[in-house]
Amino acid sequence: MRLLVLGTDWNVFNETSAVTKRLRMQARTVERMDVLVPHGPKQLVQISGNASVRGFGLGRVLGSLRTIAAGWRLQRPDVVSAQDPFLIGLIAWCIAWMRGSKLHLQVHTDLFDPYFTSRSFGNRLKALLARFLLSQADAVRVVSKRIADSLVARGYTAPNVLPVFVDIESLAKAEPLDRRARYPNFKKIVLVVARLEKEKDVAASIRAFAEISKADAAVGLVVIGSGSERVALGSLVAELNITKKVVFEGAQDPFPFYKAADLTLVTSRYEGFGMVIVEALAAGCSVVSYDVGLAREAGAIIATSADLPRVAIAVLSEGKRGKLTLNLPSEAEYRELWLADIASSSGFERRTGAKQEIEAPPIVGYVGQGFIGKNYADELEGRGYAVMRYALEEPYRKNKDKIKDCDIVFIAVPTPTVPDEASGEGGRRTRFDDSIVRQAVSLVGDGKVAVIKSTMLPGQTIGIQEEFPKKIVMHSPEFLREATAAYDAMHPDRNIIGICEDSPPVRAQAQRVLSILPPAPFELVCSAVEAEFVKYAGNNWLYVKVVYINILYDFVQKLGGNYEHVRDAFAADPRMGRSHLDPIHASGHGGPAGRGAGGHCFIKDFAAFRSMYEQSFPDDTKGIDVLKGLEQKNVQLLRDSGKDLDLLEGVYGK
Repeated sequence: MRLLVLGTDWNVFNETSAVTKRLRMQARTVERMDVLVPHGPKQLVQISGNASVRGFGLGRVLGSLRTIAAGWRLQRPDVVSAQDPFLIGLIAWCIAWMRGSKLHLQVHTDLFDPYFTSRSFGNRLKALLARFLLSQADAVRVVSKRIADSLVARGYTAPNVLPVFVDIESLAKAEPLDRRARYPNFKKIVLVVARLEKEKDVAASIRAFAEISKADAAVGLVVIGSGSERVALGSLVAELNITKKVVFEGAQDPFPFYKAADLTLVTSRYEGFGMVIVEALAAGCSVVSYDVGLAREAGAIIATSADLPRVAIAVLSEGKRGKLTLNLPSEAEYRELWLADIASSSGFERRTGAKQEIEAPPIVGYVGQGFIGKNYADELEGRGYAVMRYALEEPYRKNKDKIKDCDIVFIAVPTPTVPDEASGEGGRRTRFDDSIVRQAVSLVGDGKVAVIKSTMLPGQTIGIQEEFPKKIVMHSPEFLREATAAYDAMHPDRNIIGICEDSPPVRAQAQRVLSILPPAPFELVCSAVEAEFVKYAGNNWLYVKVVYINILYDFVQKLGGNYEHVRDAFAADPRMGRSHLDPIHASGHGGPAGRGAGGHCFIKDFAAFRSMYEQSFPDDTKGIDVLKGLEQKNVQLLRDSGKDLDLLEGVYGK
């Protein structure tokens, strides 16, 4: 096969660049490969025995004409491949039409993203041109499922999806930066790797970092990249009074920085792929990103502009490491996939063909659209399930009667622990309230499956099953953290399904529920009581950990020690884990930072657990005293620091 590639990247003239390395790899699979860069420097570089790169050193118009002329003079290529469906794609179409070659288009940009088309009149023209060229192409390759879905939604058949080649081998060999020597004042490093241009919106990362640094004064920001926005970004740093906390390192190899950083921020307004996201996650660095490119597919933690600082603070506090969830091909695999894509010069048509008949997936209902219900429902919809949502808030109120028609209904409604005024002790005792769950289960159709995601005291799911014998009731505990709920819903570490009757029909329904959940490393079908205990076991263990860490923090401070040294050495023990080791922590629901185990779950769940234990083991005075002591210490920490006082009052009263 003879291949003509039309490109835009000037790095092809750098013999040591990753782009040139990729071209050499690709050239080994074809008879001949010529690369023309219409607007590149006037150079001719032989990059291998059967591959050359040529630029014309002219402007857009003359460079385009010279490229078309060069394409006419070359030995007839079998395939002409363009690296974008815009002007370069138009030139490729002209050459392919003149020479009778197949036209192959690459799409690296999310060209139908509203932000892309709204940025300028030129971008709107590009999108129109792309529509025409895509209808003429014999084959199309995109770099992410996101772009593929965008094309399919506009009437094209699904294109080939092949991510940009990422040199994982070189990334693995890269030595991490000596962060202590290079940045002695930074205990943690937030990293930004981007071209300093408007569409990358590095300014948003800098503004978010200004908020992050208020929560942790020892955090520093390192910016890798160059571009026309460099001066303006320097002025923004000075305006925000964070000059001593921000370092601009210029454009250079980011691999050592990924391995030294604690967090990478990505605030691009649109991305076709998101190389930085993939590289950072592959290096083990957590990524908090806008919902662009393949951020969701790759394993980044998604955040909106408003939530970015809060989510980043939570990730830094937990010491969470990144994990790439994409299976990237090796160099040999990529080479074969690339060749197969280039050779696929048929099958991409403007209109979709006949649809295959497939078994209809279950209709899923979701009762409750708080942060738990919404993020789980969003995740299911993102994978193509039809989800009927009902909640007391608009616009979901109208769907109440439609829940009975759903095959599987997930229930994520409040199960508050409230003051027990009937105890006669001024609200010092508490009681668990599952009345909202029972109301939600009553909406489920007979013979359908109700899956309770709300936290339930051990034994209560069985009680609800007895109340509604014509429905199949299960308990599946949720493990979402408020700051990273969307990420946690997409990447569960556990899927637990608790059933009330251990029979083949009920187990079959439990497996059906498991089948529609995103896969997890650990999956279990067990009794409902065991599933209920799993949730309380985790929440209450972290509650105890937070209280103990606060006691330890005060003790270290009292004797003149540096708690951060103790914390880091403590966390280095693999049995301990890094999470929940910071005694001063922001509220989980957006309130002020403070001390103690707060948030919507910890306070109410521990109070309910302690109360149930006290009722179950009234003679175990020492066990009761331990739980009461932890509870009283946590209440003191919350009250003294002013953290989550509204949640505290909701559980214990005034």
